[in-house]
Amino acid sequence: MTPGPELARLLQGRHLLIFDFDGTIADSSPLHEQAFREVLEPLGLSVDYPLLAGRATLDAVRHCFALNRRDTGDQAQLAELAQRKQQRGRELIATQLNAFPAAAALLDWVRPRHRLALVTSGSRATIDLALTRLGLLGWFDPLLTADDLDRAKPDPQGFVEALRLAGVAPDQALVFEDSDAGFRAARNAGIEVVDATALERLMVGGADGGN
Repeated sequence: MTPGPELARLLQGRHLLIFDFDGTIADSSPLHEQAFREVLEPLGLSVDYPLLAGRATLDAVRHCFALNRRDTGDQAQLAELAQRKQQRGRELIATQLNAFPAAAALLDWVRPRHRLALVTSGSRATIDLALTRLGLLGWFDPLLTADDLDRAKPDPQGFVEALRLAGVAPDQALVFEDSDAGFRAARNAGIEVVDATALERLMVGGADGGN
Protein backbone atom coordinates (compact mmCIF):
# COMPACT_ATOMS: atom_id res chain seq x y z
CA MET A 1 0.00 0.00 0.00
CA THR A 2 1.18 3.52 -0.85
CA PRO A 3 -0.36 6.98 -0.39
CA GLY A 4 -3.08 7.75 -2.91
CA PRO A 5 -3.25 11.09 -4.75
CA GLU A 6 -5.10 12.95 -1.98
CA LEU A 7 -2.70 11.86 0.76
CA ALA A 8 0.36 12.30 -1.48
CA ARG A 9 -0.68 15.93 -2.02
CA LEU A 10 -1.02 16.48 1.74
CA LEU A 11 2.44 14.99 2.36
CA GLN A 12 4.19 17.36 -0.03
CA GLY A 13 6.43 19.86 1.73
CA ARG A 14 5.91 18.32 5.17
CA HIS A 15 9.11 17.94 7.14
CA LEU A 16 7.42 16.43 10.22
CA LEU A 17 4.57 13.94 10.44
CA ILE A 18 3.01 13.80 13.91
CA PHE A 19 1.02 10.71 14.82
CA ASP A 20 -1.38 9.98 17.61
CA PHE A 21 -1.16 6.36 18.78
CA ASP A 22 -4.41 4.95 20.17
CA GLY A 23 -6.95 4.55 17.38
CA THR A 24 -4.53 6.02 14.81
CA ILE A 25 -1.61 3.60 14.58
CA ALA A 26 -3.00 0.70 16.57
CA ASP A 27 -6.37 -0.84 17.24
CA SER A 28 -5.94 -0.20 20.94
CA SER A 29 -9.25 1.51 21.63
CA PRO A 30 -11.15 -1.76 22.28
CA LEU A 31 -8.44 -2.80 24.74
CA HIS A 32 -8.54 0.53 26.58
CA GLU A 33 -12.34 0.41 26.63
CA GLN A 34 -12.24 -3.11 28.08
CA ALA A 35 -9.80 -1.99 30.78
CA PHE A 36 -11.95 1.03 31.69
CA ARG A 37 -15.05 -1.16 31.89
CA GLU A 38 -13.39 -3.81 34.04
CA VAL A 39 -12.20 -1.19 36.52
CA LEU A 40 -15.11 1.28 36.60
CA GLU A 41 -18.31 -0.66 35.92
CA PRO A 42 -18.07 -2.66 39.19
CA LEU A 43 -18.39 0.72 40.92
CA GLY A 44 -21.72 1.32 39.16
CA LEU A 45 -20.20 3.74 36.64
CA SER A 46 -21.45 3.74 33.06
CA VAL A 47 -18.51 3.90 30.63
CA ASP A 48 -19.17 5.83 27.40
CA TYR A 49 -15.75 5.24 25.87
CA PRO A 50 -15.99 7.70 22.92
CA LEU A 51 -16.32 10.48 25.51
CA LEU A 52 -13.14 9.28 27.25
CA ALA A 53 -10.99 8.52 24.18
CA GLY A 54 -7.98 10.76 23.67
CA ARG A 55 -7.82 11.85 27.31
CA ALA A 56 -5.01 11.05 29.73
CA THR A 57 -6.05 8.16 31.99
CA LEU A 58 -6.55 10.13 35.19
CA ASP A 59 -8.47 12.83 33.32
CA ALA A 60 -10.61 10.12 31.67
CA VAL A 61 -11.44 8.54 35.04
CA ARG A 62 -12.33 11.94 36.48
CA HIS A 63 -14.48 12.72 33.42
CA CYS A 64 -16.29 9.39 33.74
CA PHE A 65 -17.16 10.18 37.36
CA ALA A 66 -18.47 13.59 36.29
CA LEU A 67 -20.55 12.09 33.46
CA ASN A 68 -22.11 9.74 35.98
CA ARG A 69 -22.77 12.65 38.34
CA ARG A 70 -20.49 11.14 40.97
CA ASP A 71 -18.31 13.10 43.37
CA THR A 72 -14.78 13.64 42.02
CA GLY A 73 -13.35 14.99 45.26
CA ASP A 74 -11.48 11.84 46.34
CA GLN A 75 -8.28 12.33 44.38
CA ALA A 76 -6.56 9.32 45.94
CA GLN A 77 -9.38 7.05 44.76
CA LEU A 78 -9.25 8.52 41.25
CA ALA A 79 -5.48 8.02 41.07
CA GLU A 80 -5.77 4.43 42.28
CA LEU A 81 -8.44 3.65 39.67
CA ALA A 82 -6.33 5.24 36.94
CA GLN A 83 -3.37 3.09 37.99
CA ARG A 84 -5.49 -0.06 37.93
CA LYS A 85 -6.83 0.82 34.48
CA GLN A 86 -3.30 1.42 33.16
CA GLN A 87 -2.08 -1.90 34.53
CA ARG A 88 -4.99 -3.84 33.00
CA GLY A 89 -4.57 -1.97 29.71
CA ARG A 90 -0.89 -2.92 29.58
CA GLU A 91 -1.72 -6.57 30.17
CA LEU A 92 -4.10 -6.52 27.20
CA ILE A 93 -1.71 -4.55 24.99
CA ALA A 94 1.16 -6.95 25.66
CA THR A 95 -0.83 -9.90 24.33
CA GLN A 96 -3.51 -8.59 21.97
CA LEU A 97 -2.45 -5.31 20.34
CA ASN A 98 -2.26 -5.08 16.53
CA ALA A 99 -1.53 -2.17 14.18
CA PHE A 100 -4.05 -1.01 11.63
CA PRO A 101 -2.81 -2.37 8.26
CA ALA A 102 -3.16 0.98 6.48
CA ALA A 103 -1.33 2.82 9.27
CA ALA A 104 1.46 0.24 9.28
CA ALA A 105 1.84 0.56 5.51
CA LEU A 106 1.88 4.36 5.72
CA LEU A 107 4.57 4.31 8.41
CA ASP A 108 6.71 1.97 6.32
CA TRP A 109 6.37 4.29 3.33
CA VAL A 110 6.98 7.62 5.08
CA ARG A 111 9.78 6.56 7.42
CA PRO A 112 12.58 7.00 4.83
CA ARG A 113 11.04 10.23 3.54
CA HIS A 114 9.86 12.23 6.56
CA ARG A 115 10.71 12.82 10.19
CA LEU A 116 8.17 11.10 12.43
CA ALA A 117 6.88 12.25 15.81
CA LEU A 118 4.38 10.80 18.26
CA VAL A 119 2.10 12.81 20.56
CA THR A 120 -0.13 10.68 22.70
CA SER A 121 -2.24 10.88 25.84
CA GLY A 122 -0.95 7.45 26.84
CA SER A 123 1.65 6.98 29.55
CA ARG A 124 5.31 6.46 28.66
CA ALA A 125 5.34 2.90 30.01
CA THR A 126 2.23 1.91 28.07
CA ILE A 127 3.40 3.48 24.82
CA ASP A 128 6.89 1.93 25.06
CA LEU A 129 5.25 -1.46 25.63
CA ALA A 130 2.92 -0.96 22.66
CA LEU A 131 5.64 0.25 20.30
CA THR A 132 7.85 -2.67 21.27
CA ARG A 133 5.07 -5.15 20.50
CA LEU A 134 4.50 -3.54 17.08
CA GLY A 135 8.21 -3.24 16.22
CA LEU A 136 8.04 0.56 16.13
CA LEU A 137 10.22 1.45 19.11
CA GLY A 138 12.74 4.10 18.09
CA TRP A 139 10.80 5.26 15.03
CA PHE A 140 9.54 8.54 16.54
CA ASP A 141 11.52 11.62 17.55
CA PRO A 142 10.22 13.54 19.35
CA LEU A 143 7.97 11.18 21.29
CA LEU A 144 5.70 12.94 23.79
CA THR A 145 3.42 11.12 26.22
CA ALA A 146 1.16 12.14 29.08
CA ASP A 147 4.23 11.89 31.35
CA ASP A 148 5.93 14.67 29.37
CA LEU A 149 3.05 17.16 29.22
CA ASP A 150 1.07 19.25 31.68
CA ARG A 151 -2.08 19.44 29.57
CA ALA A 152 -3.83 16.75 27.54
CA LYS A 153 -5.65 17.05 24.22
CA PRO A 154 -7.68 19.03 23.16
CA ASP A 155 -5.06 21.41 24.54
CA PRO A 156 -2.45 21.91 21.77
CA GLN A 157 0.54 21.73 24.13
CA GLY A 158 1.78 18.36 22.84
CA PHE A 159 1.74 19.40 19.20
CA VAL A 160 3.29 22.79 19.92
CA GLU A 161 6.09 21.10 21.86
CA ALA A 162 6.69 18.60 19.06
CA LEU A 163 7.10 21.48 16.61
CA ARG A 164 9.51 23.23 18.97
CA LEU A 165 11.65 20.14 19.54
CA ALA A 166 11.79 19.39 15.82
CA GLY A 167 12.42 23.00 14.82
CA VAL A 168 9.54 22.87 12.36
CA ALA A 169 6.88 25.47 11.51
CA PRO A 170 3.20 24.47 11.72
CA ASP A 171 2.72 24.61 7.95
CA GLN A 172 5.61 22.16 7.50
CA ALA A 173 3.94 19.53 9.69
CA LEU A 174 0.98 17.20 9.29
CA VAL A 175 -0.93 15.46 12.07
CA PHE A 176 -2.65 12.07 11.92
CA GLU A 177 -5.43 11.78 14.51
CA ASP A 178 -8.64 9.85 15.07
CA SER A 179 -10.44 11.65 17.92
CA ASP A 180 -12.29 14.94 18.22
CA ALA A 181 -9.92 15.97 21.02
CA GLY A 182 -6.95 15.29 18.74
CA PHE A 183 -8.47 17.16 15.81
CA ARG A 184 -9.08 20.21 17.98
CA ALA A 185 -5.59 20.08 19.48
CA ALA A 186 -3.96 19.95 16.04
CA ARG A 187 -6.05 22.82 14.70
CA ASN A 188 -5.37 24.87 17.82
CA ALA A 189 -1.66 24.36 17.13
CA GLY A 190 -2.15 25.60 13.56
CA ILE A 191 -1.33 22.22 11.99
CA GLU A 192 -3.34 20.57 9.23
CA VAL A 193 -4.80 17.27 10.38
CA VAL A 194 -5.67 14.02 8.59
CA ASP A 195 -8.51 11.85 9.89
CA ALA A 196 -6.69 8.57 10.49
CA THR A 197 -9.95 6.64 10.31
CA ALA A 198 -9.87 7.39 6.55
CA LEU A 199 -6.44 5.84 5.93
CA GLU A 200 -7.90 2.73 4.30
CA ARG A 201 -9.36 5.05 1.66
CA LEU A 202 -6.33 7.34 1.43
CA MET A 203 -3.87 4.48 0.87
CA VAL A 204 -3.91 2.48 -2.36
CA GLY A 205 -2.56 -0.94 -3.30
CA GLY A 206 -2.69 -4.42 -1.82
CA ALA A 207 -4.44 -4.97 1.48
CA ASP A 208 -1.43 -6.85 2.83
CA GLY A 209 0.59 -3.64 3.15
CA GLY A 210 4.31 -3.41 2.46
CA ASN A 211 6.56 -0.82 0.80
